[in-house]
Amino acid sequence: MRLRTAAILSVILIAGMFALRSAGYHLALSYVEQGVREIPPSARIFFVITAFFYSFWWVLAPAIVGVLFTAALVTSQSRQRL
Repeated sequence: MRLRTAAILSVILIAGMFALRSAGYHLALSYVEQGVREIPPSARIFFVITAFFYSFWWVLAPAIVGVLFTAALVTSQSRQRL
């Protein structure tokens, strides 16, 4: 993996984390507007995942960047040795 690939993947994953938060908000809003009394289990799972990303984005974002760039540096050094 190259550094450019790691940068692109980290931007995509972090942006996806925030897009998931926005999608969860709009899905919840649609359930409220429809007056649904019981939310389906699949939507509940989606809300739990969204709440996790919303709560721990400050831990996940640096971890994503760190892991991807570390993998890029390790694999690029192993290619240079060969």
